[in-house]
Amino acid sequence: MKKSKKVLGILNMGIFPTDILFCNGFAYEEIVKELEAQKCNEWVFGIKMHEQLLTNGGDWCALRSSINEHGRDVLYFYIILKTPFRFEDEDYCKLAHEVLHICQFFLPLVLKRDNEYECEAYLHTHIMRQCLKLMRGK
Repeated sequence: MKKSKKVLGILNMGIFPTDILFCNGFAYEEIVKELEAQKCNEWVFGIKMHEQLLTNGGDWCALRSSINEHGRDVLYFYIILKTPFRFEDEDYCKLAHEVLHICQFFLPLVLKRDNEYECEAYLHTHIMRQCLKLMRGK
């Protein structure tokens, strides 16, 4: 069973001007420490809103945080895999599940998901591809 590399990186949402923080193999405390070291304060603030879930909840999750920056709300998205991805069917399914949540969080803000379903499929594929590429170290 091949395990993925430990990774913390930024994914883009293709044609949409929004990013996702992707973490694989990091505990909550490690994520915060790494983000603080990189001076990514807005990402730290957003993830701290979910401290209880990330320390007491499941091993994998997708999150959305809304932060008021200079009088406007800015959304931050996260995919957190605390246990390393194993490149096995079950882990691919769980990753697809979390990526779907990101699509569910974001797309209703910019389009009608019931009418524009092809966009969601492309976004889901785009995010999945980036996750896998990061974990493979490419």
